[in-house]
Amino acid sequence: MRFLVILLCFMVNASLLSQEPNVKERDILKQIEHLRTAHLNSDVDLASELYHSQLILTSQSGKKYKKDVALVNIKNTFESYESSDIEFVYISDDVVLTNYINERKYKDYDKGKFRLTVVWTKHEDAWKIISMQSSKIREPKK
Repeated sequence: MRFLVILLCFMVNASLLSQEPNVKERDILKQIEHLRTAHLNSDVDLASELYHSQLILTSQSGKKYKKDVALVNIKNTFESYESSDIEFVYISDDVVLTNYINERKYKDYDKGKFRLTVVWTKHEDAWKIISMQSSKIREPKK
């Protein structure tokens, strides 16, 4: 009997390990990578596909921007653009919030580190950014 319990536990754990990754997370991670590509290549068309038409972008200074202004920012030359520490919060079937660190460098400027809070919505069978807020992470003074 003990052998059957151990075998059953092993089978349950093995099935949990073999589950596919969360589809929403995989799809949104792909969109975050597309956003990186858009920034590094100044690809306004790709960014336009990622941004919802009702986008509200809030900069670290607290200013609000709509999609048209956000697309102008894509034209700035980025030398680096990396995201890490990505966390997901599930609001509903078609709304997901991500929070992550983004380290980027514009040409002729120092590298900056930011905490991004992004609201994704499922629109026309694709995840789109409907709201994004950026907060600069201050480096400790030495």
